[in-house]
Order: sequence, then structure tokens, then C-alpha cells
Amino acid sequence: MKAKCKIYIADAAIRNAVLMDDNLLIDPEQLGITVETAVYKHIAAFYYQGNTKVGYYRGGKTGNEIDIVVEFPTGEILIEVKYRENASIGEKDAIYELADEAASAIVVTKREDDYGVQRSMGEKGLLRIPAFAFLYLLGNAEKHGYRGTK
Repeated sequence: MKAKCKIYIADAAIRNAVLMDDNLLIDPEQLGITVETAVYKHIAAFYYQGNTKVGYYRGGKTGNEIDIVVEFPTGEILIEVKYRENASIGEKDAIYELADEAASAIVVTKREDDYGVQRSMGEKGLLRIPAFAFLYLLGNAEKHGYRGTK
């Protein structure tokens, strides 16, 4: 069985215009999709010149997906966007299962107090960070370079 493709629209305004949807700010599910798209767009922009591939993952024991996977020759960064009040990650989530195999596993959350390291199946754990902080830090790294040397 072939998995569905995942499509990210580059600009939320284009998405809303095409769908003729003006409920973005009052519909939590649609807002979550938009934040996931913003995270993907920033990740893709940050890594576009490197020897990387940005995509997503579906499979594993649970058959669930991981929203964004950055593949390097030496490893992967897994990113799950859970832009909702209860951004729990448990044993049924693919990122929980695969976090120890990756170079890094990140859960982008909604609440400003939802940050830190969450245990996973292995030793590494999941880094939890609110979306506004993640996007700010990534945007700053885009502007100034990864090590602040640009």
C-alpha cells in the first residue's frame, strides 16, 4: 500500500485564498496545520544549500508519521509539530519510537511553558520547544548562520 503524499503550501495566505477560508485563527486544527507548514518552510530554507534532504516519515510499528525529517549523510533530525494545548507524545507516536536512532528529536509545541526534555524509549529523549521560540531561533540562525559567523 502506498502512503499519501504530504503537501506543504509555501504561504499560508495562498492556502487561505485558495480554500476561501477565513477561520484560520479560530479553528485550532487549521492553525496547527499552518504552524506545521511554517516550521517545514523554515527548516527547508535553513537546509536548502546543505547536503541534506527534507521530507517526512510514515511507518514503523505504529504506522504513524513524523512531520519533518532532515536527512544528513551522518544521521537524521526528527521534528514533530504538536501545535495544540495538549501536545502529549507517547509510545504510539513514531517520534517516540525512533528518537534514539536519530541525531536529534524535536517536538514543537504550542504553550509557552511546554519546553524541556521528555523521556523516550531510549536514552536520548525528545527536546520540547514552543513554536514561537523554535521559529525565532531558526530564523535567527538563518539570518546569522548556524554558528553566528555570517
